[in-house]
Amino acid sequence: MQIIGLLVLGVVVLGIVYALLIRPWHLNRGSTKDEVQRSLPGDELVPEPKFVWNQAITIHAPAAEVWPWLVQIGNQRAGWYSWDALHRLLGVAGSVDYEDRSADRIIPELQDLEVGDLIRMMPDDMGAPGYEVVSIEPDRALVTHIDDENAASWVWVLDPIDSESTRLIVRFRQKWESGPMGLAFWIGDEMGSLVMQPKTLSGIKQRAEAAAGQ
Repeated sequence: MQIIGLLVLGVVVLGIVYALLIRPWHLNRGSTKDEVQRSLPGDELVPEPKFVWNQAITIHAPAAEVWPWLVQIGNQRAGWYSWDALHRLLGVAGSVDYEDRSADRIIPELQDLEVGDLIRMMPDDMGAPGYEVVSIEPDRALVTHIDDENAASWVWVLDPIDSESTRLIVRFRQKWESGPMGLAFWIGDEMGSLVMQPKTLSGIKQRAEAAAGQ
C-alpha cells in the first residue's frame, strides 16, 4: 500500500509540474509575447477554441526559400520533418521520396498547392480527416482548416526579419465536443504540441538553412 501511495503521489506531483511549468512553456514555445497576442489569418475559422498553441522559430534564410519546404508538408507528400521513428511506430511515416521518413529536398511536383487541397495527417485508410487549404499567400501565409464538430485551424506564417532571416510562426486552434472523443482530441493535441510540432519547426529550419548555405 505504501508503494501505491508513493506512485499516486508521484503522478500528482508530475501532473502539477506539467500543468504549472511545462505546459505554459510548450504551448508558446519559441514565441514572443507579441506573436502570441497578435491576430493571424485564420483565427476567425475557430472563434471559440478549447485548445490553442503558438510556436515560432527563427530561420536564417529568406522567406521565399523557406516557403517551398512549408507548402509540400504532409503525409505522403514531403512528410512532417519530425520524429520519423515515432511516425513509423504510429503508421503515419513516409513521403513521396521515402516510405519510412520525411523528404530532404524541395519536390517540384508538390509546389503547386492550391485552395481546396487536403493536407493529410495520415494515410486515407486510417480514417482521419485532412486539413483543407483555405487560403494561400505565397512566401507569407498558409491557412488550413478542418470544418466539422471538432473544427481546427492550423496556420503557418512567415515574417521576414531582414533579407536573410525569417520568423516561422505556427498557430493551432481547436474546439471539440465533450466526451471520450473530446478527451482523445485533447490528448492528441497535447502530445502534438509537446513532441511533434517543435521537431517539425526545427526540421524546416535545418533544411531551409542548409539549402540556403547557412
